[in-house]
Amino acid sequence: MSTFSNFSLLPQIQKSLDNLGFTTPTEIQEKVIPLLLENMNRDVHAQAQTGTGKTLAFGIPLLHAIDTSKKETQGLIIAPTRELVLQIHDSLRDVSKETGITIVPVYGGMSIERQISSIKYGAHIIVGTPGRLNDHLRRKTLSLKGLKILVLDEADIMLDMGFKQEVDDILNNAPQSRQIWLFSATVLNGIQQLINSHMQNVLLVRATKKSVVSSQVEQYYCVAPKAKRMEAMARLIEVAPDFYGIIFCQTKLLTSEVAEQLASRGFRASCLHGDMKQALRNQVIKGFKNRDFNILVATDVAARGIDVSDLTHVINFSIPQELESYVHRIGRTGRAGKQGIAIVLVAPSEVFRIKKLQRLTNVNLQEMPVPPREAIINAKMGAVSDFIEQSKKPRSEFSAVHKALEELVNSFTQEEVKQSFISALEDIFFKGGLREEFETISTTSMHFSANHETTQQEICIDLGKDAGISEKDISNYLHATCGLLSQEIRKVRVLNKRSFISIPEDKLQECLDMFKKNPFTPKKHRVFLVEDSFPPKGGHRSEGNQHRGRSRERSHGSRFERGGFDNKKSPMRKRRR
Repeated sequence: MSTFSNFSLLPQIQKSLDNLGFTTPTEIQEKVIPLLLENMNRDVHAQAQTGTGKTLAFGIPLLHAIDTSKKETQGLIIAPTRELVLQIHDSLRDVSKETGITIVPVYGGMSIERQISSIKYGAHIIVGTPGRLNDHLRRKTLSLKGLKILVLDEADIMLDMGFKQEVDDILNNAPQSRQIWLFSATVLNGIQQLINSHMQNVLLVRATKKSVVSSQVEQYYCVAPKAKRMEAMARLIEVAPDFYGIIFCQTKLLTSEVAEQLASRGFRASCLHGDMKQALRNQVIKGFKNRDFNILVATDVAARGIDVSDLTHVINFSIPQELESYVHRIGRTGRAGKQGIAIVLVAPSEVFRIKKLQRLTNVNLQEMPVPPREAIINAKMGAVSDFIEQSKKPRSEFSAVHKALEELVNSFTQEEVKQSFISALEDIFFKGGLREEFETISTTSMHFSANHETTQQEICIDLGKDAGISEKDISNYLHATCGLLSQEIRKVRVLNKRSFISIPEDKLQECLDMFKKNPFTPKKHRVFLVEDSFPPKGGHRSEGNQHRGRSRERSHGSRFERGGFDNKKSPMRKRRR
């Protein structure tokens, strides 16, 4: 097993690594660091999952490329979010303490005048988000004429967030002599296009995926109806007295709603999402790290780049639509040799997706039942006992208020005082997860049929609100034309440009035939099946928060598997993948 001392590093950097306790490189660091040190003049694409140590993998060689005698920007690192920018900046600052290299973070929500001053003072390396970097380029407050190396970190995430144009603009402003070090977890179409457009003679490095999910993370799933999901989650938190974790939600709105409901139950919770101003986001992150509150409810993008130690739990409020999101989320716990717990909440109708998740991660998720009242009561008894013990004070410490209260208490009977005290303890310790009765649901008692996985199928129409389509229009069509009963239509969701419908598998072909024979609307549109699992690499991504990454056409051309179709009258040429 190699160590950092095996690499030809600058003495100052080796000393910093030793002081930080970094001795053994991760797989991606072991592969990339010596390669970059020996090939400073080559473009490199390194493929590795989040949480595998990519920052030091590109950061250490980048530090070696800097000439401190020149007061100009020689290294540029582009990252998708403000939090990741700050994490990269802090990591490289710690490693470069004795090198004399100046590293400046640049991102939106921070005073641009202060950034201009820092850049002008002489920033050897700039770490920034695409939007703010382009602001500086337009203002001509950032010059890239001396740039040697440009690093794209989490490049696939940047493209997924819609930053392709901003990234292209930055690359076009950089000198042709610069090298590009591109780091991504996947190689989707956008990544390959970026490589083809801006990189030459590329060296490819891959880290295996075996170590993506730490063995220190115990993975569970908990079955709960959607209407009782909040109650189930509250109980899971209640039975963990030392809970300190992140709850991941799919949307910004849901993030706020979950945090508010937890707070109303007496939990110390706050939320983090992309619509919050940077000052407030910084305040929330600081409060969570300081344990001012122990529950952070966040979206994937907002939480990316947050490095918090000693998290005990990660809870997925629902199954994420993409495997990468699941891996990234649960990787927040079980670090530094400590055990962590990851739980995903699923509705009874979604249990089959757990099997797919297990197959894709090659890890067995154990079922965790919703904790019954007795489990919560037993878990809380220790905290109640400690509270009573800590409330005892020596007679000399009694205050005037204490004495007045004592006189008042003495005016009541012993039984009255006892019952009041018990009620007060119940309000303090048991108001979070015991609000309603909860009948435990287990997959062993659900008697799923062998073909449960295909009892419902989701289809997509590529028209939505922008075309004047409403949920009522679709429901009426399904009832009148397709002959579906109300209970057979599990879901109708209309987004701006697309509409999603969940219908019984055994009625699928019949419905698709009716869509073809009697089109839902005379406007040109396509109808196709939706893959209800994690998309393959390069899969087509649909629109809308709830369905990103889920939509996948199952054919190359106008005909789609099992009856999907395009209602255009003219023949369509087959598209190439």
